[in-house]
Amino acid sequence: MSQSAVQSASTTPTEVLAGLVERVTYHNAENGFCVLRVKARGHKDLVTVVGHAAS
Repeated sequence: MSQSAVQSASTTPTEVLAGLVERVTYHNAENGFCVLRVKARGHKDLVTVVGHAAS
């Protein structure tokens, strides 16, 4: 899903994030919904990322 599609589909602000996935907390294989813990550049602690991703 493109960044503009994400912004138009949601009223929640979005942010571009670069980093490494440290842990997959939850992933639904049927629809791709996931909760990830990410070691992001410029952030000391792990960041929680919620959204849809490919398997």
